[in-house]
Amino acid sequence: MTLNVYEQAIIRLLKIARRPLTTTQVTEKLGISWETAKKYLEVLHDKRYISKNTEGNRIYWKIK
Repeated sequence: MTLNVYEQAIIRLLKIARRPLTTTQVTEKLGISWETAKKYLEVLHDKRYISKNTEGNRIYWKIK
């Protein structure tokens, strides 16, 4: 399965971070819109590359 440029960037970021990141942290570090980050984080979650954990109103994403 081929990953697009956004998916690849998110995977690289989460590997380097070595800790769960929020959607907002992903947007800030990659310089992309919140909507774009959320879309591709959900795509990667659906493809089972990453997992998510909700705490209050924040979603934390990490590599599986």
